[in-house]
Amino acid sequence: MTTTKNSGLQKQKQIYKKTIKIFGPPGTGKTHTLIERVLKKHLNKGVSPHDIAFISFTNKAVNTARDRALAAFPKYTEEDFLRFKTLHKYCRQYFEEEVFDPKSCMIDFALENSFIKTSDSRLADDNFTYKDWSLGIYDKARNMLEDPRLVYKKESYKKDNLDVFCRKIATYENYKKNSFIDFTDMVQRAIDEVNFPFLEVLILDEAQDFTPLQWSVIYKMADKVKKIYLAGDDDQGIYRWNGADPKYFTEYFPGRKVVLRKTRRFGKDIHHFSQIIRRGILDSVDKEYDYLDKAGAVKRYLNFNEIPIGDLPGTWYVLGRVNTTVNELRVFAKTSGLYYSDNKGNKSFDQKQWKAIKSWTKLQKNKSIDKSEAENMYRYIRELEDVSFRQAKFWMNVPDNVDIDFNYLVDWCGLRLKAIEKEFEWWHVLKRNFTPTQVLYFVRLLQRYGQKVLDQDPKIIIDTIHSVKGGEADNVLLYSKANWPSSFKHKNTQEQSDETRVIYTGVTRARDSLHILSTDHKYNYPIGKDYLIYLQENKDV
Repeated sequence: MTTTKNSGLQKQKQIYKKTIKIFGPPGTGKTHTLIERVLKKHLNKGVSPHDIAFISFTNKAVNTARDRALAAFPKYTEEDFLRFKTLHKYCRQYFEEEVFDPKSCMIDFALENSFIKTSDSRLADDNFTYKDWSLGIYDKARNMLEDPRLVYKKESYKKDNLDVFCRKIATYENYKKNSFIDFTDMVQRAIDEVNFPFLEVLILDEAQDFTPLQWSVIYKMADKVKKIYLAGDDDQGIYRWNGADPKYFTEYFPGRKVVLRKTRRFGKDIHHFSQIIRRGILDSVDKEYDYLDKAGAVKRYLNFNEIPIGDLPGTWYVLGRVNTTVNELRVFAKTSGLYYSDNKGNKSFDQKQWKAIKSWTKLQKNKSIDKSEAENMYRYIRELEDVSFRQAKFWMNVPDNVDIDFNYLVDWCGLRLKAIEKEFEWWHVLKRNFTPTQVLYFVRLLQRYGQKVLDQDPKIIIDTIHSVKGGEADNVLLYSKANWPSSFKHKNTQEQSDETRVIYTGVTRARDSLHILSTDHKYNYPIGKDYLIYLQENKDV
């Protein structure tokens, strides 16, 4: 027993000597600092990229690190940086089994086991992903290295009873048995089966977001690494719902501590407000940091229409706590005629509808369109001599290189000239598969922005706080409404601290201005109280 204990202490000392832990408050450049370490202290001194593993929680950070290294060392190619991956992809490379897709496989599993029905209207949405509460808790337990039943019992909110919970787990494991490995399987099998190679450098970004199971991989890799860098911010550890534990970064994994001392993102006002929020976070590592000498603003509203989203310059994050409140924000934005996307780049309108509008606009200006544009536009036109002109079989016989103008459509493609004149506006022509709400939205968008802007990426992103973690925008709108599971007052002390971390992360995405949309809904985060404290403290100063 004593020998095992001494061996463990010796291993901790060895890890401590070769590990640097970089604590980076919001906007202080954690990823940038890690990349600079790679470039200057290792690649610049002849270390091969094959001997460096850069592991992060997101593809964005990994791609940024790889691209910066490629720009500084053009003699290398992407193939030289194959160890720059998210942890799941890093583990995935060692196995050949098919991966359980969280979207398509999960929907198939749910349909096969009657958790959802084929008549479910959500299945028509290409972005729909089925998520089961019980299987989410099961995955959390696996990531925490704990008995699923114990984790289930600790949950303050329970959607399924214990019997249903256990049956779903057994059904899920049987479904993927001998067919798939899921993301958590990859990590577990890497711990059990993989003999990791010797490396010069191991880098772990966003370290606060990794789970005990994932840290087990890092511990195993650390035995064969000369230098280790960890970077993170425990105040932004917002994945405890999936089993992540920031203490592995702050306390359990040994190393010398470095704190980045100045944010490159925001000025005094947003810094002050964020620190008021931060007071509600338990077990936060002390890390004072300076803010930029620039103007900023924090304002509160009771109505979405009062917020100057269309007037203030720059980019916007419009953030909700959960998908239901994000959907509500999107309805507000559409009603106001705002052009936006989600964080994955999915725009606020149907791309095929927009393509049809542009096609008709070209025809009005005596310009021609190609076959694909015409075929797409015909989905939305009712006034055809025969429905066969709308079918793919007809368009297969149209030459690929033909220039199609208005007269060509009339002469050869069944467009009814008596019903449609070229001078008609698009909404008089595209009457099929356009709802009145969609027509009104496009009209408002074109009046506000014009066609050129709508072909570009929008400056407004509406999504959850979790989805934009690691990003930033000139202006941030934060909606305080929640649902029952995420409502602040229904949580215990630790859960309230975790919820505060989420709000703190949302607040600190802002560069120039922060806008709080308050609500009197029974489920919410009480950010209005923090705003009143902010006003009082500013008044006292």
